Amino acid sequence: MNLALIFDFDGTVANSIEAILQLINKLAPSYGFEPLSQETFNTLRDLSIPKACRKLHFPLSKLPQAIMTVLNEYRQIMPQLLPCPGMDTVIRKLKEWGIILGLISSNDAEHINDFLKRNNLDCFDWIEGTRGILGKHNSISTQVKKHKLNQNHTFYIGDEVRDIKAAHRSKVKIISVTWGLHSEENLLRHHPDYLVRKPEELLDLVQNIQSNLL
Repeated sequence: MNLALIFDFDGTVANSIEAILQLINKLAPSYGFEPLSQETFNTLRDLSIPKACRKLHFPLSKLPQAIMTVLNEYRQIMPQLLPCPGMDTVIRKLKEWGIILGLISSNDAEHINDFLKRNNLDCFDWIEGTRGILGKHNSISTQVKKHKLNQNHTFYIGDEVRDIKAAHRSKVKIISVTWGLHSEENLLRHHPDYLVRKPEELLDLVQNIQSNLL
């Protein structure tokens, strides 16, 4: 039995949510907007991107350009990012256990590899970038086939509702985490297979899954 865990990067492995808010506020004046307070950001983080834009009266016609600008700026600050607290220890332990570890991200592999090496997390068997931020289910399905993974033994780990939807479409199980972008309440509304509130809970969950698969 070869258990495989495929991780999302931002908000799941990398502690990037605060950095993204800082980038949005840095770019806000160029789009004619005031910077967002933490309180305002918290009211928006569970909304889809189009709904958040409508609430802020941000023209949807400018959204593609704004997303590309944020992503480009974000890649410049990736060297400053740190892992989510506790995730570095958990990932190293999973590697020690012989779990197959993959990572899917909209960031390019070079930047991710730099992050992993800098934080002593060079533990992943493979890393795959997605095309933009909306094609994750295709990437999951492609990697399952490419690496000859058993769908019944493959679990995707992410912090957003779209991760749940992508996993369901890809017919793999989803482990949602509550320390990233979306709230626990929002995640639960979309019926993840599992939900963990602390990184160390992943270790207990994986042990239970392994026992059930034997």
